[in-house]
This record gives sequence, structure tokens and C-alpha cells, in this order.
Amino acid sequence: MPEQVMSLIFLIVGLLLCFFGFKIQKMLITVAWFLIGYNLVGYANDYFHLISDSNILILVSIVVGLLLSGVGFKLEKLALFIAVAYLTFTSIKAYIPIDDPRILLLVQAALALIAGALSTLFIKPILIGVSSFAGAALVKEYLPLFITIPANILLIIVIVIAVAVVIVQLMTS
Repeated sequence: MPEQVMSLIFLIVGLLLCFFGFKIQKMLITVAWFLIGYNLVGYANDYFHLISDSNILILVSIVVGLLLSGVGFKLEKLALFIAVAYLTFTSIKAYIPIDDPRILLLVQAALALIAGALSTLFIKPILIGVSSFAGAALVKEYLPLFITIPANILLIIVIVIAVAVVIVQLMTS
């Protein structure tokens, strides 16, 4: 698929996460588990070099992703913990101004575990917040491919949108 089409898809997913994260939570949990399973196969293969044929690797990745998404749908609280921790870990990096990669990794991991644990206690507000900021991170990443905006202005716009969307979702859900 062309890079611009993929970028547009990620931009649309980011906007959906921002505005409708809580309302589509079961789908998000299922998709997050699928992505975790799909990516785990790739990471494991990069480390262990078990599959050399790229078509077989894609097929195995899809199968593992589907299996984990089924498990995630059945074990919603565990799935929520892992999905929120994963989304927090992958999206929070854009908002942390730390240059040392080791410290950044520790801060990301700590915040991801905290968000995951809190999500099981306060499912609604945590899921709304994480989905809004994860969506905003996708918008921040892919919007500049379509519109030229200075990075500092883009960051401010995205944070303001994410916070506003959190407030709107909390009031309407």
C-alpha cells in the first residue's frame, strides 16, 4: 500500500481514537491485541530468525494476532490493562522531553504500567484519556505529511484538541 494511503489511514484512526475512543472500546481492545500479537511475531523473528519467507511471516503474524485478539476480547480487564499500557507506552514518548533513551524507556514503562493499572480501576476516564492522547499522537505523527505546520505549533494544537476531546467524551459518555 502506498505510504500516503497508509498515512491517511493512520490519521483517520488517530481522529477516531480522539473522538470516539470510549464508544469503540471493545473494538480498540481487539485491534490493540491483534497489533500486539502481529508485532510480537515480527520482533521474535528479528531476534530468533525462525522464518525466512516474508509471506509465511505475514501469515503467522496474522494468525497470532487473531488468536491474541480473541483472547483479549474474552479477558477484557486484562486486555484493557495490556492495551492501555501498550498504547500509553507507544504514544507517551511524543510528550516526554527526555533525551537519554534509557531514562525515557524507564519513564515510558512506569507511566504505561501506572496507566494500565489505573485503567482497571477507573475504566471509563482512563480509556477516554488514553484513547484521546494516543489518537492525538497519531495525528501529530501523520498530519505533517499532508499539511506543513511548525512542530511546536502542531504539538500545542494536538494537546489542546486531545484535552478538549477528553472533556467532551467525559461529558457525553
